[in-house]
Amino acid sequence: MDSPIIPTGDIRQENPGPDRQGAFKRGWTAAVKDLKDNDESSKYSDGPPPEDLTWDNLGYRLGCNFGETDDKLRQELFEWCVKKQNRESAQSQS
Repeated sequence: MDSPIIPTGDIRQENPGPDRQGAFKRGWTAAVKDLKDNDESSKYSDGPPPEDLTWDNLGYRLGCNFGETDDKLRQELFEWCVKKQNRESAQSQS
């Protein structure tokens, strides 16, 4: 399987609202399902996430690395990703 970590493009919505936060967490949950040794599967079970980065598959990519975590850590990582995206966006506009 290709690495789920390296995206080729970033199409994430800037200043994400609760809907994108939910997508991030759903992606993470999908990764946890795929990491378990049972019959549960996710929409990513048949292959790697799309090459373009979205909030959903960013959650999946991080979930593949961190696995099962509490919601507090997922929230902290989501907020860190938003801040990083904002910094990168500000730098590219300079």
